[in-house]
Amino acid sequence: MQVDEKLWEVANYVTGFAIAQVVATSFAIARKEWPVLKGMLAHCLALAGTLTFTTFYITAIYWCDLVGSEHSSIPPEIWRRVTQGRTIAVLLFTVVLLVALVGHWRDDRLQRQVGNPQRAPLQ
Repeated sequence: MQVDEKLWEVANYVTGFAIAQVVATSFAIARKEWPVLKGMLAHCLALAGTLTFTTFYITAIYWCDLVGSEHSSIPPEIWRRVTQGRTIAVLLFTVVLLVALVGHWRDDRLQRQVGNPQRAPLQ
């Protein structure tokens, strides 16, 4: 197996793992399986972690494209197009996670307001 083929596979694995991780995290958030995810700080940290990991995944995908296309008989335009598709897939699933995270935060905020009416609306 050539370097370009291995990097093509690695990019596929990174994409698949990123999507699986996002789907699993989205379900965990939607089912409220993380009792520590309460309050603005916890949700901001979850948002920061989501964006950080998404950046790492996309960087790895582009690195595989950059190095793999140099050693490949496949035209670089095909590598670029597939890399764009992988990136779009990761970003679309990340949007699902971000929506779940915002929904959870709003629900958490409403639950806190109902439990303590004197509390400020944004806490």
